[in-house]
Amino acid sequence: MLIDEVKIKVIAGHGGRGASAFNRAMMSLGPVGGSGGRGGSIYTEGVSDLSALSQFRHKKVFSAENGMHGRDQFRDGNDGKDLILKVPVGTVMYNLSLKKNSEVSKIGERLLLAKGGNGGKGNYHFRSPTNTSPTEFQLGLPGEEFEFLLELKLIADVGFVGFPNVGKSSLLNALTRASSKVANYPFTTLEPNLGVYYELILADIPGLIEGSSLAHIIRSFWKRTNTCFCLKAIRCRKKK
Repeated sequence: MLIDEVKIKVIAGHGGRGASAFNRAMMSLGPVGGSGGRGGSIYTEGVSDLSALSQFRHKKVFSAENGMHGRDQFRDGNDGKDLILKVPVGTVMYNLSLKKNSEVSKIGERLLLAKGGNGGKGNYHFRSPTNTSPTEFQLGLPGEEFEFLLELKLIADVGFVGFPNVGKSSLLNALTRASSKVANYPFTTLEPNLGVYYELILADIPGLIEGSSLAHIIRSFWKRTNTCFCLKAIRCRKKK
């Protein structure tokens, strides 16, 4: 089943704490506390796999690695590893917290979802002519935390539209050998199905629901058909 819409939460890594340390062997060198590492950031990366959003079907929260704490002898903590989330090309990412959106438009393109927090400074950075042995240090900053709605804009040459149970899935299967579910009852297609006929990409769009609110019909229909180059209406004549 093709997943074309999912809501997730992303939590970037926390910055590491700075160290407060001194060189015990040579006190004249003063403070030697290193800084904390940067928290890992979270990115999306465009891939050609249209089913890539299925990884978010059950797991909804994604966290990047925290930065490591600073250490003595001027040793800074390691940065947290960035987290890369693979999404299909054509995925629009709506930041529900900031009310902003962006779109992955090509394979390999990376877009930032949440930035990792900066690491705190160690006591070495607080030395001064009037304070050669500072004990102060900084804590790391938290990473950004957002909720996103990921929505795949289907890209197809031809979209089959019509009321439920009129034969859209059967036509797609016959032309492309796709494995769309077919049954003698309405709403067997709940998500869009794709197939390839020679060089054309065909999309079986879920049936329009008679009696639904106009707003719901317009939103659902527009979302799944606005990137189809043309639409083919399928209708079934009742036998007399």
